[in-house]
Amino acid sequence: MTRQFKGELIYNGEVDENLPYLTVGQTLEFAAAMRTPRARLPGITRKDRVKHVVQVMLTVFGLSHTKNTIVGNDYVRGVSGGERKRVSIAETALSEAAISAWDNSTRGLDAESALHFVSRLRTLSDLTQSSNAAAIYQSSQSIFDLFDKILVLYEGREIFFGPASSAPDYFERMGWQRHARQTSGDYLTTITDPEQRIAKEGHEDSVPRTPEDFSRHWLNSTEYARLMEEIDKYQKDFDLQQETTRKQFESIRHNLKAKGMLRRATQTVSFPMQTALCVKRTTQQLWNDKGSTFTTLIGEIIIALVVGSIFYGTPETSDAFFSYGSVLFFSVLLNVLMSVTDIHNLYKGRPVIIKQVSYAFYRPSADALASVLVDIPVKFVIAVFFNIILFFLAGLAYTASQFFIFFLFVFITTLAMSMVFRTIAAATMTLPQAMAISGFLVLALVTYAGFVLPSPYMQPWFKWISYINPLSFAFEALLVNQAHGTNFPCSNIVPSYQNLTGDTFICPVPGSVAGQTYVNGDAWFETSYDYSYSHLWRNLGIILGFLFFFLFTYLLISDLNVNTSVGADVLVFLHDRIPGLTTKADSKLKGKADVEQPLVVNSTPVQVVVNKGTAPQADQGVFAWRKLTYDVMIKGESRRLLNDACGWVEPGSMIALMGVSGAGKTTLLNALAQRMPAGDVKGEFYVNGKPLPESFKSDVGYVQQQDVHLETSTVREALQFSAMLRQSRDIPIRQKLEFAEETIHLLGMDDFADAIVGLPGKGLNAEQRKRLSIGVELAGKPSLLLFLDEPTSGLDSQSSEAILALLKKLAASGLGILCTIHQPSAMLFQRFDRLLLMARGGKVAYFGDIGNSSEAVLRYFDARAPRRCKDAENPAKYILGMIGNTDGQGIDWPGLWDRSTEANVVSTELERISKSSSQTTSPESDLGQGRTHGTYRIPLSSQLPIVCRRVFQQYWRSTTYIASKFILGIAGTLFIGFSFFQPGQSILGVQNAIFSILMVCAMFSSLVQQIMPKFIMQRTVYEVREKHSNMYSWVALIFANILVEIPYHLVLGIITFAIFNYTVFGIRSPEDQGLALLFFTYFYVLVGTFAVMVTAPLPDATTAGRITTVLFSMMILFAGVFQTPTALPGFWIFMYRVSPMTYLVGGVSVSGLSGDPVVCSQSELAVFQPPAGDTCGSYMQPYLEQGATGTLLNPSAAANCSYCPLQYADQILARSGMYYQDRWRDWAFGFAYIAFNILATFVLYSLLRLGLLGSGFNKVKQLFRRKKAAQ
Repeated sequence: MTRQFKGELIYNGEVDENLPYLTVGQTLEFAAAMRTPRARLPGITRKDRVKHVVQVMLTVFGLSHTKNTIVGNDYVRGVSGGERKRVSIAETALSEAAISAWDNSTRGLDAESALHFVSRLRTLSDLTQSSNAAAIYQSSQSIFDLFDKILVLYEGREIFFGPASSAPDYFERMGWQRHARQTSGDYLTTITDPEQRIAKEGHEDSVPRTPEDFSRHWLNSTEYARLMEEIDKYQKDFDLQQETTRKQFESIRHNLKAKGMLRRATQTVSFPMQTALCVKRTTQQLWNDKGSTFTTLIGEIIIALVVGSIFYGTPETSDAFFSYGSVLFFSVLLNVLMSVTDIHNLYKGRPVIIKQVSYAFYRPSADALASVLVDIPVKFVIAVFFNIILFFLAGLAYTASQFFIFFLFVFITTLAMSMVFRTIAAATMTLPQAMAISGFLVLALVTYAGFVLPSPYMQPWFKWISYINPLSFAFEALLVNQAHGTNFPCSNIVPSYQNLTGDTFICPVPGSVAGQTYVNGDAWFETSYDYSYSHLWRNLGIILGFLFFFLFTYLLISDLNVNTSVGADVLVFLHDRIPGLTTKADSKLKGKADVEQPLVVNSTPVQVVVNKGTAPQADQGVFAWRKLTYDVMIKGESRRLLNDACGWVEPGSMIALMGVSGAGKTTLLNALAQRMPAGDVKGEFYVNGKPLPESFKSDVGYVQQQDVHLETSTVREALQFSAMLRQSRDIPIRQKLEFAEETIHLLGMDDFADAIVGLPGKGLNAEQRKRLSIGVELAGKPSLLLFLDEPTSGLDSQSSEAILALLKKLAASGLGILCTIHQPSAMLFQRFDRLLLMARGGKVAYFGDIGNSSEAVLRYFDARAPRRCKDAENPAKYILGMIGNTDGQGIDWPGLWDRSTEANVVSTELERISKSSSQTTSPESDLGQGRTHGTYRIPLSSQLPIVCRRVFQQYWRSTTYIASKFILGIAGTLFIGFSFFQPGQSILGVQNAIFSILMVCAMFSSLVQQIMPKFIMQRTVYEVREKHSNMYSWVALIFANILVEIPYHLVLGIITFAIFNYTVFGIRSPEDQGLALLFFTYFYVLVGTFAVMVTAPLPDATTAGRITTVLFSMMILFAGVFQTPTALPGFWIFMYRVSPMTYLVGGVSVSGLSGDPVVCSQSELAVFQPPAGDTCGSYMQPYLEQGATGTLLNPSAAANCSYCPLQYADQILARSGMYYQDRWRDWAFGFAYIAFNILATFVLYSLLRLGLLGSGFNKVKQLFRRKKAAQ
């Protein structure tokens, strides 16, 4: 089935996976187009069918108003969470599968939307004869009645499967009591909960109690016997083993496929059509996220301007040879470094690809090919800007043919390297793996490109790399294209006498000929690099071969390395902390989470008990608000999301905040909790009749709808972290930890307290995550209020009842609770004291008591609704039906509320609360738990060790990340050390030694990009949840992430120093070796601080990676190696002085090379003839006495005078401004750069992430407006 008919059996996961920058309409159009059959109604084109089907889906699922809104995700602003869920449901429905599995697909939907969804499933099953299996939590009776059959599981054991209508009767006959107004779904769920199920009188001893008993009872029942008969009959009627049955189904599905498709193909449309649709989708995504593309373009333009201007005005003499090599090498290198960021983009979209491949929308290779096709024009546009600016600004050869050859090779090489990194991304399973491999690969490609290590100097054990390196062929082509057929005037001749004739002088440049005042370009690159102009077009063919080879491997691996299987949630525990499981059913599942037994672990019921020690001690404060409005600017227009909302929360009360999807429930909750990131919030807020205290955010708890936690923490550690930071400094640490333990027991989390939070599918399941979210807030001991946004979303009725029971107990302890809830059953609804009902537009439709058996609220609605609530009907469902106009027949409920006597009573009470004296309540200064330190419970000095400990735990448990860091650093340095092994004392050997240091620095960008995802993970948890609770300062977050990296980097610096120093420099003086060690450790610490500085203010790792590439390229460019300081244009000399690589490369170079003599190689010697009758010594004596920098090797010879242009390595170092006396100064400057990175991190984060820059601009705008109004 999964091989031949993959698209006929699909799974809709609980977690929504969508491309965030596609609009809702584009997402559904793509799904519809991928499953559009060949057989359609006459006259209906594919486009017509897609448009019609999408419009139907938008209407059916209530998404028409969001058609042109991007889907978004938890971090990209888009549609709401409920709407995002409906998008996922609609996409799955468009797959038109024969069998669909829906895993908690009603999570996040209100009761009406959930019923609407299941109704559509019912209709879909009837019309298409498809099968739909759904795991639905908290199903209403209306939803329950829509299903044909029901499966009841108890700790993994089947205890009933049969018609939905007969399931309640089966268990009632078994002897279990059913409560009044209890839906069938709730009743069946309580059967598996020893705490909630009640045996009928007289059946206490006869009913089954354990899962084994229930299973045994089921296997011996007549219902089970009837089920077996039904299965046997089906197998006889439809024998799947018969070839005719399978071929008949295969023929039906094949007729739906596009023409020319193979019978075994699982997709509906052909591969070219798949690719075309993926191209369209990728283009849409690119256009909707234009900012990222423009960032790349601007970065490339800046780099081109910088690099071009550095080499601007280079004289067209023999001195230009090294400059030409540098600029041509960089023209290839920069585009290669930019291609590395493609890995981040591919990993971001991988979860969506895996899901849609499992739906048989397309083959992975179709999407891979589409991404390449879309990327080509983007890279072409970027190449046009980059190459034109760089080529002409750097003063390269101005002929048209040379320019177009340059452009062609740079562009084709960029595409080829993009295919290489895409192949790496496709072949690896995790981002750290991909980044480690790509970092090492970049190092190898750059080293053996032919510039930093010319071919004649390559070690034999690694020289083969140059033969499979696209960059080596590209660099050769660019260099010969630049220098071919050109004679470059000598900038210096030896000896520099007047009126020299014959072959008595020479230009001291490789490839020169005695007696000539110029150097032929072809001779220069043949002698220096062993290059030939005849290789130009051969090299183009080779690079194209690389391009198509890696394109093929990318497409092939994309198809092979995709895992669409879905595993059960598995808990991962710390070592030696796996709890023992006592039941027979669980004995073989040690360490696994049973998602079907949320409150019954090992058949031991969890008692929800709140004692005085565990319950947060409330300060008896009344929180009230009135005239609350909230406006936001959307596409230049102001839109009101909250309209004159009012209400209050008393200590010890539970208020349900309800409304249809899009009514503004979460918006209201965020406004009340003072968590609005943008927009204009107006209204009055009071605590005990006074304005909100400064400690308000710390006095309240807020359980968000999204369960955002650090994936490497355990449950216990997460609660301890919250308790340590959010409880007062006056409370002893031991007491805080004890409180965290009590919270664990209170929430029934003992059996997974030491489990790693993990990711969905490998870690806590949805219900466990929700309990953890509540626990984290309770551990902080909120003293005033507890806000909860959909705490029962994604939980079954059993778990929801337990959560609501817990909240009721907390309220009884004096805590005020305001809770949004979507689908409450009648029993859950009755748990609340008051109802705050919101209608669309953010308007209040009711605020008041619920009453016993919902009498009060029903009295209000029954008097105004077209029908009364039925006796067996769920009051919450009835009210939502009215307010959503499903049953309300267009009644203006907010208007009725505004004119009602109940609203007048609320207004009067709010007036009284706002004017109430604080004499009978706690004064404002007593609201918090003891002393506060600014906006936080404990000072920064106490926050930092706690946050550091958590970050260290994250790193210690991220073994892949740590291994990737050390493998890249150690393996990379080993590779460099043995590539430049004992480079020798020739001029080029000294230059190679300097370049080897640059190659170590070349790992900078890859090391930085490894750190980025780890920091973003910490920052996301902080910004999404912890910051809003004033848990700890952002300063502690940044400092902790910087400090924790330092020990790893110190160790890595010591190891890499030992490898590099003894392979390249050899044994030197203790001072020189010690100084080189200090520089290596400084380099890695610089990497850590730079990574945090770049990542902290930016939205994602991709953008940060691109900016890192730009900044790193500039640091390397201005290090004084590729272009000497004296050759730099005057404008850029400051960049040479501010580049940290200037002092790093210079310091290491003088430590390892200063004082060494230079021994020229044969190709470096200037060989010329002395005049007749003179020896070389007598002929060269005046020249040497004038201060010549070189050495005459054979002064007594009468022919073939051999002159080495340099004597000491210090002369080569001096060209780049590297001096031995500056070595300790250069090292001291390193601390200044580290300090600058840290300071810049704080400044950039505060400006760009905390909104200080935006608020400053807004203040300036307001000032101008006031001045304009005054005029």
